[in-house]
Amino acid sequence: MTDQLVGFALFWGVWMVVPLIIDGVTAVAYFTAAIRAKAVRRPAGEREPLKNYPLISVIVPVYNGADVLPVCLKSIREQSYPHSQIEVLIVDNRSTDDTRAVVGREQERSFAGNINFISLPYKGKAGALNAGIHHSRGDLILNVDADTALDRDALMEVAFAFDEDKRLAAATGSVEVLPLDRDPLTGEEREVHPLRYAMAQAEFVEYYEGFRIGRQYQSQTGSLFTLAGAFSAFRRDIMLRTFMYDQRTVSEDTDLTFYIAMNFPEMRVKAVTSAIVYVHPTPTLKLLYAQRVRWQRGQIEVAAMYPQLERHPFRLRGISIVKSLLVDHTLAFPRVVWTFLLPFMFLLGYPLEVVITATLGLYLIYVGVEALYFVVALWVAEGEARRRLMSVWWIPVFMPLYRWLTFWFRFSGFLSVLKEPKQWREKDPLSETYDSARRMGAMVVTFVTQSFLPRLAALIGGVVRFR
Repeated sequence: MTDQLVGFALFWGVWMVVPLIIDGVTAVAYFTAAIRAKAVRRPAGEREPLKNYPLISVIVPVYNGADVLPVCLKSIREQSYPHSQIEVLIVDNRSTDDTRAVVGREQERSFAGNINFISLPYKGKAGALNAGIHHSRGDLILNVDADTALDRDALMEVAFAFDEDKRLAAATGSVEVLPLDRDPLTGEEREVHPLRYAMAQAEFVEYYEGFRIGRQYQSQTGSLFTLAGAFSAFRRDIMLRTFMYDQRTVSEDTDLTFYIAMNFPEMRVKAVTSAIVYVHPTPTLKLLYAQRVRWQRGQIEVAAMYPQLERHPFRLRGISIVKSLLVDHTLAFPRVVWTFLLPFMFLLGYPLEVVITATLGLYLIYVGVEALYFVVALWVAEGEARRRLMSVWWIPVFMPLYRWLTFWFRFSGFLSVLKEPKQWREKDPLSETYDSARRMGAMVVTFVTQSFLPRLAALIGGVVRFR
């Protein structure tokens, strides 16, 4: 009996303790980082005003952004930073909608800063950012996506961060997801399907934990992996000494982050979590899939280009590609195993109640880990973010399902880098299957109509003439 209990504990314990080792230890590290950050952070009202307000160039690459660009530009016009020290460069990637007309209307609005429009003869976000950088005049250069909205103090917080830390080369802000059930322009509430609402709230919590806590920890350990494409800031002299943005990978922002970390070791790259930018929730599962596949593929592509950063996996400070890949892939492998093993165990003869109990136990462990992350997020949150977190107190119960789904999306990105050519826009499996079936159908029709039927007709015609 004792041997059976030991065997049971070893078999189930090893598999179930893995999520605690991965996510539980990470949550504790994040909590420690949050305590340290909160202890040294000074409220905005207690800071001395800046003696000098540097010119900030805000670069906004856009492609068919007529619907979202007004929100972005409105948030820039409402900044607390002196407007005369803001330069906006909107770089168009051959839009086919009314983007140019929208920019024209926005330029007519009262604003002490400058709003400039650049039209490119080619597509590509990297090229648009580089064009904006070359045309910019600011001491600080900010990259902002067209479908984002800046918090009122975002530019001020960025300026303070670079002023207080002369060794700060680049920084990323904190990205938060806007409410799905509220219009970003008017604030009016709108009807949302319950499942879609849950997905949007899970995305909000995921981003909040990742940026306000996770990147805070990365900043303290000098291991910031990516300067977010949605909102990043650079010292002009540092940016001009890099290759800027390159299209050799699908993750040009991670590529640039690694380059700065490797070539400017005396400088710092960190997250300024008080500088907040808001993004829209990912509208569909197809786009969520494409986004996560691109992120994961980009991580693998960039990692392969910087073998110098393949440091010891247990090294706490500095970027460690090995550690990141170990956590994202090797230690996460039990999720792959459990997905297929649990249903198969019943077919192997395990009692149904044992399989159900194991599944429920594993799920509850993940719920507990998510609850720990959530408590840390709630502890550091302030204002509207705290109110939103309080309103979704139930989210730790849903988060394991959301993370399981996004894990498989990311795992697909790992596979795609092995077998598919580089492309920035990814298709989901259903669309790819449909396109493949359509291509196969077209090939069959072509074969039947242009090869098989003519040959059959010729054969029948020959037999008839022979008779």
